[in-house]
Amino acid sequence: MAGGKQTPRQKLIGLMYLIFLALMALNVSVDVLDSFPLINRGIEDTNRNFEMKVNMVYDDFREQELLFSPQHVYPFHDQALYIRQLADSLVSYILTNRTQMLAEINGISFEEAEALDLQDSRRKDDYSRSSSYWLEEGGSDGGPGTRAYILREKIESFQNKIDSILFTHNQSITLGLDVEGPFYVQERPVSWQIFSFDRVISVAVATNLNRMVTEVRNAEFDAISMLYDLITEGTFRFDEIAARVVPRSQIVMEGDAYVAEIFVAAYDTRQDPEILVDGIGRIPVSDGVGRLRVPARSPGAKRHTGVIRMTSPAGVIEEHRFVANYTVERPTATVSADKMNVFYVGVDNPVSISAPGIPSENLRPAISSGANLRRVDNGSYIVNLEPGTRDVTISVNALVDNELRNMGESRFRGRNIPDPVAYIAGRREGRMDRQLLSRAGRIVAQMEGFEFDASFNIASFRMTTTIAGEYRSYPATGNTFTEEMIRVIDSARSGQEITFRDIITERGPDGTTRNLGAIAFTIN
Repeated sequence: MAGGKQTPRQKLIGLMYLIFLALMALNVSVDVLDSFPLINRGIEDTNRNFEMKVNMVYDDFREQELLFSPQHVYPFHDQALYIRQLADSLVSYILTNRTQMLAEINGISFEEAEALDLQDSRRKDDYSRSSSYWLEEGGSDGGPGTRAYILREKIESFQNKIDSILFTHNQSITLGLDVEGPFYVQERPVSWQIFSFDRVISVAVATNLNRMVTEVRNAEFDAISMLYDLITEGTFRFDEIAARVVPRSQIVMEGDAYVAEIFVAAYDTRQDPEILVDGIGRIPVSDGVGRLRVPARSPGAKRHTGVIRMTSPAGVIEEHRFVANYTVERPTATVSADKMNVFYVGVDNPVSISAPGIPSENLRPAISSGANLRRVDNGSYIVNLEPGTRDVTISVNALVDNELRNMGESRFRGRNIPDPVAYIAGRREGRMDRQLLSRAGRIVAQMEGFEFDASFNIASFRMTTTIAGEYRSYPATGNTFTEEMIRVIDSARSGQEITFRDIITERGPDGTTRNLGAIAFTIN
């Protein structure tokens, strides 16, 4: 129920559920019904995992009482337990009514319905009884007194109470069960109750109710985890000690230097440890942090090992081994066109420029004549070509240790935008009703297989046909049929061929005009 916390498994289950709902709306074969039990089993597995995770957090609350005073832990623990009551109450309402619905639909006892696998449900495609159960009993149309209306009220109450608890700590979470909408059925606004239960088959309702349980447990987990984190906010805990190596970069350019900080986690700035690097010896240490500098003279994978020695509070010298791995690379830059391996005239060509180990703000790219290059974001650029440009080169320099270094260059081909394709009523040929052709009333130029934002307008065209054995031609300016063309089309006989020729575009983004040839239709 809380946004941003779903596992990949949960996201997959949710996506599969939406796909199958869409399939059912299209009246797909009932064989698809057998997939809902599969989704339901995955959701039930997720719910069991969530219950384990939630219980682990409650156990962690009790462990914190051993590290902090009960007075410090109690306010957060008490609120977490209250959230548990809210979640358990809502989940109980959902699952109880889910079981009762399945019992009534299948004509079995409540106990049998509790153990029922959806695969064994005898009326998976029944939506009349499930709709009545949620939307009519106790009221009408999902209004007050119906189970769907009560469920919505309980969800809203659950959301509001969690918000009020977290608000007292200046915290918040995003809850994912949307009951406010708007919701639409065939472009008609409806309530959440109607959207969720009206004419929805029973196997889908049962699966969706289990998904709601997942959302409730997810929200519970997020909320109590946030309360748990507040217990230790502003405090430091050190329960182990380990050697740490923090390099400035694990990728180093040839001719540059590998720079790293080596220290013990939770180190004491009042005591400088002795740091020995194998093959190098003792390195400088200041405020408990050692600084290693090794010249990068050749490319390849590098490795340094060593030991950190420090005196414990008991006066015992302790040693902690460490390993440092890094890579030395020759200077190189990567320039890649984000959509094609060419640049097109008249459109924005997105380009990514990067160099290993170099921050994007330290790159200094430049482009050859006939084009311009502008930065739009970290590592992202736009290239615009001038008409007639056929080849361009992007060279990259980088600012390293206050010096500009050449990182390489990349070449690209320049091309005009491909020709668009002429269409009438979404078609280019074949048989067509005269009414459809007449109502279409225009020729449209569309780009096909071109990933850039580019468009062409029709400047002129001719319509030709044969009437009573005589060839006729009708010119037009722009892309719209003339009144004479429409009269000819409306009076065309079955089997008569009407052709649109010499379809010429206005100048496109690259400054050129195009002849799109001819398209022909045979009147039904």
